[in-house]
Amino acid sequence: MRLVSVIKRPVAQLLLTVLLFCGIAADAQENSPYSRYGWGNLVPSTPIATRGMGGIGIGYVDYDPRYDFKFQYPKSQTVNFLNPASYSRLKITSFDLGFDVENQILRERNVTEKYKATYANVSYIQLGVPLSRKRNIAMVFGLRPISRINYNIRNYTRELNPVTGNSIDSTLTIYEGTGGSYQAYGGLGKAFGKLSLGLNGGYFFGTKDFSTKKNFINDSVLYYKGNYQTKINFGGLFLQTGAQFSTKIGSSTRLVLGATASFKKDFNAKKNLVRETFEYDGSGGIVTKDSVYEEKDVAGKVTFPGTYGAGFTIEKEERWMIGADYTIGNWDDFRVYGQKDSVASNWKLKVGGQFVPNAFGANYWGRVTYRLGFNYGPDYIRYNNEELKQYTVSLGFGLPVRPARFSNQYSNINLGFEFGRRGNNNTALKENLFRLS
Repeated sequence: MRLVSVIKRPVAQLLLTVLLFCGIAADAQENSPYSRYGWGNLVPSTPIATRGMGGIGIGYVDYDPRYDFKFQYPKSQTVNFLNPASYSRLKITSFDLGFDVENQILRERNVTEKYKATYANVSYIQLGVPLSRKRNIAMVFGLRPISRINYNIRNYTRELNPVTGNSIDSTLTIYEGTGGSYQAYGGLGKAFGKLSLGLNGGYFFGTKDFSTKKNFINDSVLYYKGNYQTKINFGGLFLQTGAQFSTKIGSSTRLVLGATASFKKDFNAKKNLVRETFEYDGSGGIVTKDSVYEEKDVAGKVTFPGTYGAGFTIEKEERWMIGADYTIGNWDDFRVYGQKDSVASNWKLKVGGQFVPNAFGANYWGRVTYRLGFNYGPDYIRYNNEELKQYTVSLGFGLPVRPARFSNQYSNINLGFEFGRRGNNNTALKENLFRLS
């Protein structure tokens, strides 16, 4: 009985902490002004298991060759959608659900006040199924967000007559935006000896709804408010390819080299334009007074860039692993209806590792996987041609869950803690972010 208690109690306590933290996020709302540009803020594109290692994944595969071709694979496996070549090593049907809770602190240059928000998001949901353990073929289905758009900025100012320079009236300008992008995907991986190849394909879609509303503040003259709104939807098929090469560099040490590529693609889009005057009703809704200009379902293209990456991991069986990734995104190619946005090509370096004190010991915390990592590189978004440096430091844990007797089912709880920063004291805005995944 004591052994059962030692195994269950830490997991129960950590789960309770996560649930309580998620409850705090219920009433808050993300507000990131930088998400106005491009197609919003890019969300982490790695499974939770590797976020504690700085987000590496191109050379990562959760697989132990010692248990190959045996009747039972005696532990859970992480589905690594970052490199579909890793699917080929799936030996058990694996269901993986990820979510995160984020705390954001936004500071404006030369302003003492700061904006805080806490909010929760689903990271991904996916299912991996081995089609043939002997022939190393497996497939994966999943859905995950790629980017998020969410901002609400209010600006009070005094308008001036452009001819005389005299003051006219005070105005309130509200900049708002919502939306994001998502991928519904299916993937296939196949190993040919030491070489694994894979691809993800599916439907890539998204929306961007942004507006500028202006209100003249005047006690004696009634002005209608103005609304300048654009909404764009896009969708289409996408393809991502990946490769991994695995080889032993010692009796129990393995090297895995990986590469991934997603190619530049034009997606069909539709755009709605509204230019109108309006007033608010009693519940805060918009009542149109005069529709000055309107267009619906304007056809066009949204061009997303190609992204490429390479990475590696070196792993000691049941003991430790280290790795690194390097990725580049050709965001100079990004276009919305042929127009370039405030974005630029970028790169990112990720480094991390993990350690297991005693994978088969009696002590529960000795069987826990401890992870550490960081990543660094400029954001793809540019504001006034400012390069926004980004970095994230991370810490993670892999918590094994005791399987039910005779069930042949294995579970693992992966936790990732990340602290990140975008911009610095010299940029217009600086964002600090804490994320629990």
